[in-house]
Amino acid sequence: MRPLTVEHKIEIYNIVSALEKMSESSIEDVVEFADSNGLCIKDDSYNKYIKENEYVYSRVKDVKYQEFQNLYYYLEGFTPFSTQHKIKGSEFENVFVVLDNGKWNKFNFEYLFSNKTENESVFLRTKKIFYVCCTRAKENLIVFYHNPNDYIVAQAVKWFGVDNVHKM
Repeated sequence: MRPLTVEHKIEIYNIVSALEKMSESSIEDVVEFADSNGLCIKDDSYNKYIKENEYVYSRVKDVKYQEFQNLYYYLEGFTPFSTQHKIKGSEFENVFVVLDNGKWNKFNFEYLFSNKTENESVFLRTKKIFYVCCTRAKENLIVFYHNPNDYIVAQAVKWFGVDNVHKM
């Protein structure tokens, strides 16, 4: 390997600087830029992947590079946010827990507040993840439950105290 010249270092610096400014560009444009500047090469395996995954590629290629950067920063732990699945063992000054079943069937937060056991494994998983979330707070804990019924509010008052429960 030959030593890098000052000119080559400047060229690399300029390419990386230009890449950093491409946040609003599409992923496809960034890949093209990286390929044309020798940062990565679109080889046969790249072309094969695109051919075999045309639907996925057609959806991803137009995404702004900034979205990819944000995902990378999040996955690598460079944001102040985390999911309940990535916090075991961690502690935070402030914790905001959003209880939302979404489309998941592995958790049911209504079970948690009503002690329903129609599905024991779902109840136990929900109870465990709620415990993990709530015990991460060093100073402040906020638990948000969208549109709770009266029973859920009553249970929250039992757990957290009347002064700490606010129904909006």
